[in-house]
Amino acid sequence: MNKESAGWLVLRIIGLLALGRACLSLLSVAVDAFNLSKLYAVYYESLAARTEQPILSTWVGLGLGVAQVIFFAIVAFYFLRKGRAIHSLLMHEPTR
Repeated sequence: MNKESAGWLVLRIIGLLALGRACLSLLSVAVDAFNLSKLYAVYYESLAARTEQPILSTWVGLGLGVAQVIFFAIVAFYFLRKGRAIHSLLMHEPTR
């Protein structure tokens, strides 16, 4: 295995790791959406003061999860499909 193919292998492995992280973040988004639906189901006037904070924190968690899914999906796509700029940085050898 030469240096160039090892560089592509490293990029593909990073892409697969990012894809796995995107899938885990997608699972987190699904769990937060389920929790949000359950919190709105128990939102009554008598419990309004106690359920506002968990609802707000679940919305924040949902937003962060969606941002993570988008970010890691873009990173995974780049490393698995494109990756030329990073590969050229890896292959760069300084001249003396």
